[in-house]
Amino acid sequence: MNNNNNCGTISPCDTSIAERPRYFPRQLITPDDLTLEQEYFRNKLRRHNRIMHGWGVVCGAKVCPVPVANGAASDPTGASAASSFQPWLVTVSPGYILGPYGDEIIIDCCRTVDLRTAGITGVTGEPCVQAPDPWCTDVYVQRDPNAPLYIAVKYKECRARPVRVQPIGCGCDDTQCEYSRLRDGYEIGILNQCPDTHQNPPQMDNLAKGTTPDCPACPTSPWVVLAKVTVDQDGTIATIDNCACRRIVLSFGSFWWACQAAQLSVKGVTPVTSSVNLQAVPQGTKSLGMNVTLDTQQPLPAPPQTKADLGAGIIVNSFVPGAPGQPALLNVDVLPTASPGPRTLTITTSDGFEASLEKAINIVAATAGSGPAPAPSPAPTPAPAPQTSGGTPAAPQSAGGAPAPQPTPSPAAPSAETAGGAAPGQPATSAPERPTRRRGKSP
Repeated sequence: MNNNNNCGTISPCDTSIAERPRYFPRQLITPDDLTLEQEYFRNKLRRHNRIMHGWGVVCGAKVCPVPVANGAASDPTGASAASSFQPWLVTVSPGYILGPYGDEIIIDCCRTVDLRTAGITGVTGEPCVQAPDPWCTDVYVQRDPNAPLYIAVKYKECRARPVRVQPIGCGCDDTQCEYSRLRDGYEIGILNQCPDTHQNPPQMDNLAKGTTPDCPACPTSPWVVLAKVTVDQDGTIATIDNCACRRIVLSFGSFWWACQAAQLSVKGVTPVTSSVNLQAVPQGTKSLGMNVTLDTQQPLPAPPQTKADLGAGIIVNSFVPGAPGQPALLNVDVLPTASPGPRTLTITTSDGFEASLEKAINIVAATAGSGPAPAPSPAPTPAPAPQTSGGTPAAPQSAGGAPAPQPTPSPAAPSAETAGGAAPGQPATSAPERPTRRRGKSP
């Protein structure tokens, strides 16, 4: 693809414009249309990898020395551990790397690299046997024994599966072939110095801090360094450092955690009003408030995810889970028809957890005071008034000592004639005593 346009040179990170083909009926589709569609989604994925996830080694791709066959037997004294490994050879284990331009680099098998050469190439999915070339021999590169070497890898696209192209005319020379597949591959090379993009990593303490960040610049080098290797003059592998100059991408592929089941239990119930006895709740009680002490590792969800129940005949008006360390508030109504006896409080969550407390409250029958008022008791009989020494009843006195006023007697019913011959309307008097007649001379 041409990297030059009217706007200037396009960097390797932006090899295509944000354009994709639109298909419609009876359209003549060319290879350019299909290639454009592939490049659109490939560049979108590259851009996402590079800006959102970064680039570097995600996992694996460790560099190790290559042991010789029966290396332990070649040095029975064990004095030199270096004799157990082949000179000039290192092996790269399988790994997953994100390239500087957002490409995925998949090393799916162990690859052996000769440090005297420029490196090797590989194709993901092909057999991991490095077949020798019968026509060409390895070309060795002069290495400075006093300078470290850096094993690096970069993305490489490889063509595969050639097929014959249909001839245009009738000529016998039209035997052109074209590759029908593009495979993801890689190239492992040896660098003489560590790139600047692999030095001075950012501090993790500065993560998610500061002002609005700028978009990361497109790297100028396609290599991702795997390890730093030092060799002696005879090719003996002196040291291999898989951490020096290795750029590691922060990944959550190996991070996971196990959730803990919520432990729920009811510790106790207390009334909101201290004068209320929860073990003697009368039938028909309205708005009975209770503090429910719960033991839970995490806050309970709000209703209706969390429910409270006290059995038949008791209506739950509200249940409000409390803050951490605070009791939950439960408000209920006890119906007049609720059966007397102890009740079990049950708390249920939407996650399937359940906790109960037996004998949380006790319903008792309504008392007599809550029914009809009792009949009034008869008035007490007044005590007889005290008498004086002469036999005359003593007049009652007031608090000051003076005689208390006497009540006026009610008038008697009128009659035609009173006993004493008094006129009607006059108070009745006792009849005068009839004198006894005596014989003889009156006095």
